[in-house]
Amino acid sequence: MIPLDSIIVPLSAALGLAVVIERILEFAKNVLEPVLVGQEGRQPPDLRQAEQAVKELESLHQQDKDFAAAEANVLRQQERRIDLQNKLSQTKSELERATDPADRTELERKSGDLAKRLAEVTEALTAETQVVEWDERVSTSTMLVEPATDPDDGRALKRFILQFLGFAIGIISARIAGVQLFNVFFAATTGAPVPVIAPWSDYVLTGLLIGGGSGPVHVLIRFVTQRKVSGAEPVASEEAQIREPSRPAAPAPAAPAVITAPSEPSLNEWVEIPYEGGVDRGKLEGLHRRKKDPDLVVYHHTAMNSLSTFDDVVKVIKSRKDSKGNRWITGYNCVVLADGSIHPFCRWDRYGNHAAGYNMRSLGITFNGNFETNPSVPFSNPDGRYGPPRPTEAQVKSGACVVALWTILYQIDPNFSKTIIPHKAIADKACPGNNFPYAEFQRWVEFFRERWRSGAAKERIEAFKLKPYLFVNR
Repeated sequence: MIPLDSIIVPLSAALGLAVVIERILEFAKNVLEPVLVGQEGRQPPDLRQAEQAVKELESLHQQDKDFAAAEANVLRQQERRIDLQNKLSQTKSELERATDPADRTELERKSGDLAKRLAEVTEALTAETQVVEWDERVSTSTMLVEPATDPDDGRALKRFILQFLGFAIGIISARIAGVQLFNVFFAATTGAPVPVIAPWSDYVLTGLLIGGGSGPVHVLIRFVTQRKVSGAEPVASEEAQIREPSRPAAPAPAAPAVITAPSEPSLNEWVEIPYEGGVDRGKLEGLHRRKKDPDLVVYHHTAMNSLSTFDDVVKVIKSRKDSKGNRWITGYNCVVLADGSIHPFCRWDRYGNHAAGYNMRSLGITFNGNFETNPSVPFSNPDGRYGPPRPTEAQVKSGACVVALWTILYQIDPNFSKTIIPHKAIADKACPGNNFPYAEFQRWVEFFRERWRSGAAKERIEAFKLKPYLFVNR
């Protein structure tokens, strides 16, 4: 039990100083940014470097145009193939029923012609698909481990300097205000009559706590209040307790009312999904633009070893070349690793390279691993060479959270036969594998959608909608 009257004053002072320091750092961030970043960005660029940058930008935009044209062509070829398949099937049915030799000869000729045209369209479709869709065939030894982050544009340096400045101001403020949280806290909890640590050490530790902002101080306040804080009580001397052993102790006064922060939402209500625009968000500003927000979700497996990292997935995809010799600009919109961690890849307001003919209207999520166990399928995982042939429970839950969020953000109808579909439903592939838990995944998506209809989770989703890189027309 921690006495409130002995610690509330220094806690209040620490909280006030932390809030003031936050405002000072916010001012420094906005006003002193040119000083923190340095003058390098203001220097005129080297002419040769500028020319090279322009050429690279022109190449990217041309590649983007070629990609959009190939995507549209894939969609047309898919429609032609479906039409030819239907005609061929109808012709074969008529051939089976025909009895007249002349009719059979004509139907056989027509069937052969349709089969030839279907083969030509399929071959052309395969070639175009290699331009707009990640192949999902990876060697077992493909693990590269290279950071898949944006190049540092000075933000890390700014954060370091601002945090260092905050700690310095916090220590100075603690010394000037005479706030020693740690000795006061130890004295209140243990009854220590003398300082447990040297005063200068206490000022340093208290200053570091204050310099971290109001968050750490709030955590400390919550800890103290949850210990059922009470006012200091006079303790009877040992001699008095011996004299009156049978006298019942007086009931302790009720603890003063304390207002605490609401508890964090449980797993049933909300799962934090990190999103700041994914990889290369700046490069994608003028590339892979959608015409409208997505209305389809396609889920995949990477077909890579489940021990590979997100950096591996990004590096492998972006180091591959399409049939025209161009490197991929981006890939899936989101990657979920075996440990359940969620990693946005392509910006959600841009389309990726994951489902030929459907890229521009869809979001692609992939589960890292290989879940195809049929040995007749190339690059399959029947013996566990790519790791466990089934996604982990944490992986399925996290992926379901992302898909549930997408359906809410973009008002996608949660229809698992039309709008939330496996890759194999729209491509001649096994992805995401015959051992993927399709029914379990569907139940988890429905579970999270149901839990997020109201309460704190609904408020979190409304706040999530304010993030950048989400919607096409905002």
